[in-house]
Amino acid sequence: MYQIKQFFFFLSRQYWKKSPPLFFKIVCFLFVFLNSTGVVGQEREVLQELLKAIENTSEYDAAKMQRINELKVELKEQTAIELQQRFDLNRALFYEYRIFKQDSAFKYALISRELAGELGGKRLQAETTLDLANVCVSAGMFREALGYLDTVALDDLPETTRFTYFGLLGRCYTDMAEYSSISYFSRRYEETAEDYHQKALSLAQPGTWDYIMLEGYLKYKNSRLEEALEGLLPLLEKNQNIRAQAVINSVLGDIYAKMDNEEKAIFHLSRASIADIKSSAKENLAMIRLAEFLFKEGEIKLASEFIKKANQDAESYGAQQRKIRVGAILPLIEEQIIEQVESQRQRLYRQNIMLSILLIFVLILAIITYSQVRRLKRARKALVEAHHALQVKNEQVIHVNEEINLKNEELNSVNNQLLEANKIKEEYIGFFFTQDADIFEKFKEFKTRIEENLKKENLNGIKYLVKSYDLKREKKKLLQDFDEAFIKLFPNFIEEFNSLLKDEEKIEMKEGQILNKELRIFALIRLGVTHNEIIAQILGYSVNSIYTYKTKIRNKSFLDKKDFDQMLLNNTRLKL
Repeated sequence: MYQIKQFFFFLSRQYWKKSPPLFFKIVCFLFVFLNSTGVVGQEREVLQELLKAIENTSEYDAAKMQRINELKVELKEQTAIELQQRFDLNRALFYEYRIFKQDSAFKYALISRELAGELGGKRLQAETTLDLANVCVSAGMFREALGYLDTVALDDLPETTRFTYFGLLGRCYTDMAEYSSISYFSRRYEETAEDYHQKALSLAQPGTWDYIMLEGYLKYKNSRLEEALEGLLPLLEKNQNIRAQAVINSVLGDIYAKMDNEEKAIFHLSRASIADIKSSAKENLAMIRLAEFLFKEGEIKLASEFIKKANQDAESYGAQQRKIRVGAILPLIEEQIIEQVESQRQRLYRQNIMLSILLIFVLILAIITYSQVRRLKRARKALVEAHHALQVKNEQVIHVNEEINLKNEELNSVNNQLLEANKIKEEYIGFFFTQDADIFEKFKEFKTRIEENLKKENLNGIKYLVKSYDLKREKKKLLQDFDEAFIKLFPNFIEEFNSLLKDEEKIEMKEGQILNKELRIFALIRLGVTHNEIIAQILGYSVNSIYTYKTKIRNKSFLDKKDFDQMLLNNTRLKL
């Protein structure tokens, strides 16, 4: 887990004291947990606590942003502060951002290193260089991290900083081994990581938290699980800060998972995830591991909620290796959900067959009744009674027919929804892989040309390559490709959309334009993307801009505002 490896950079007490909580907001419904059936007792309680923590993350996020803004205001207002104060404020901002947002953390780490150079302290320069390396490892930029670490002179470091230095190297090589697809290299990285961890352990003082934690981690890596538990479990009894709790529970969760102890693995991974939420750790792995474990246990709904949250954390922080890990399990979970929907459809189909059999039985009964009536027509009273019975049976047949028609309509509706979902999924999975391959080829060509210029030491050539890569153009092309893919699915979307607007407010496309900003927003809504935050992230607008565009369009419609989105779904037709 992330906390198993990340704690090596927080080995000195000042790192733990300064490491702040980090907050995020995600809407999670409690009924998902109540519908799950595979976890009971203590595990159900801690999972319910985790869902509540996710639901309340807006409060943590507000506190995190308040601390960051206060530091920024203090740094901005005090223009004539001493160099040491500027260094302390920029370093404090680095600690606030370190597990919250990697690009901001990297920015303040760079500034801190520049100020450390002006202060002239070799120790401060080394520590701020380790800050930069730490951010690079968290973001999956291992080559850059090793580059920073290579510049650190060990002779200039105190023993505690050297301990941190070797711990960070061990963490870097551990991540490299975990995400290497070639076993030859992964084994070499693991051996190198263990060597650095052993060096770090030799610098720690026996009996301290750092020593016990590192020793327990090494025993876990060497499959000495009982010994690792014996050393680490007592740490839970100590009054640790929330980041230390996340680290300890993460290690214990992995150990119990390796021992196939389902209940304790879920409990400790959940406790670690709760601590991550309350400390605003968006660069984390506890939630991913918990989702993977629940998925293996058949808890599809819980696994889906947790992996979606982990995906949002990885996107927010910018950790590439976490995105890869999430991308490996997310399609599997979605496939299971689709299979469950298909199973429900099959149940409806079987019910329809049973109703048809019942109808046949009723028809047979009606025929028999009618035959009996004809035989007893001589008796007027018997004929009246038989006729009344026949009317009753006919009403029953009509009622059954109505039920069958209703079930057929429901079945057709489900079938249409499945066909539409499959069509959209097929189209946009193809669109995703096409875009991914295109980006990969461009990145490969860019990397090749950079390497050629590096070999030639052609700095001007590199600058030219960097300037020539137009991100705005790439973004525009991506949106153009999205428009083409969407119109391919919904060829009459513009006409159908205009039919919901007043005559004087209908939208007209410019020459060469497929969709404009407003149509693109409602195209995403038609595909099922309804949250303003997600739409804003996809299109590169602010959330307020998305809200403004949606309100503007709804005001142009002759429909009630609250009915506009539903009418859009009903009025636009997919090309099947």
